[in-house]
Amino acid sequence: MKDVKITKKRKDDHINYSLKENVQSYRTAGFEDVEFIHHSLPEVNFREIETGIEILGKKLDYPLIISAITGGTERAKKINENIARVCDKFNIGMGVGSQRAMIEDSSLEYTYEVRGYAGDILLLANLGLPQFILGYTEKEAEKAVKTIDADALAVHLNALQEIVQPEGDTKFKGGLKALKKLKKSVDFPIIAKETGAGISRETAEKLSFLDGIDIGGLGGTSFSAVEYYRIKDSQKEIARLFWDWGIPTVQSIIETRSYTDLLIATGGIRSGIDIAKSIAIGADCCGIALPVLKVAEDYEKLEKQIRNILLSLKKTMFLLGCENIEDLKRTTVIIKGKMREILEIRGYSDIINEFSKR
Repeated sequence: MKDVKITKKRKDDHINYSLKENVQSYRTAGFEDVEFIHHSLPEVNFREIETGIEILGKKLDYPLIISAITGGTERAKKINENIARVCDKFNIGMGVGSQRAMIEDSSLEYTYEVRGYAGDILLLANLGLPQFILGYTEKEAEKAVKTIDADALAVHLNALQEIVQPEGDTKFKGGLKALKKLKKSVDFPIIAKETGAGISRETAEKLSFLDGIDIGGLGGTSFSAVEYYRIKDSQKEIARLFWDWGIPTVQSIIETRSYTDLLIATGGIRSGIDIAKSIAIGADCCGIALPVLKVAEDYEKLEKQIRNILLSLKKTMFLLGCENIEDLKRTTVIIKGKMREILEIRGYSDIINEFSKR
């Protein structure tokens, strides 16, 4: 029961500090170095633009998932309900926060049960890789998925958060083996999900046997920053050191794009323009979290925010002359500045040039 109380307290801390403090990374996601070429003659009708996609067997009206945020507390229940309602309204995807709390204490299952508010949207369950290394099996995975009637399980890879967290699980040896065993043991899709430090091509190649990768790049919420505010002893300064640790989202998209059939871009996505840029350089879908959390307890504000994000995506597509998401994947993109320098060092000059000559 002590572990349950610690988990619940940590979840409340994460919400509180994310709302009260600056928990964003200071390094950016890299979108300022990604530029489109404006089309003065777009040759499309705005009202006829199609923004829909299909992933994991579900049709979405827009390429957006409200990413894993919370669960396990009464406050989290209300947040999840509002998110589920808005996802149903716009037919976009949703991921719940880590379900470890409900695995440890089944009385908390109700804080994650959002299907009644979410209609038939794409819904992702969520558990952490450390728990599978330490003993979770397909039994816990199936419980996480079936309890909330999810379509897939996201397994979060949060090494950075765990190493700066005072009570963190830092036994990561055997992680790949655990993922392979899990994949063979269940009949639902498994997605690897980073939580803010990005996925490199080396890691993406190892994860290519899974059904998808959520790159969770640097540029959005820094969980090292969240933990910085939680820590009360001398380790606080260590958390500050790792505040900006990781691979920026733009770099991570390009490094991962060749290794998965489903690339979800998260980490610093703040507008429809960011979504468009992500898709143009290789993402299939995008996710947002922190901007949603900021307004999630007020449904009207949440609906307005999501509506504006989706509208800005469609308007971006109009200005690029894109009638659908496939057109967006073929639009001309210029990679410049610091991001171009990093990508060239990593050996992506040909891809950068290909983007610019589409």
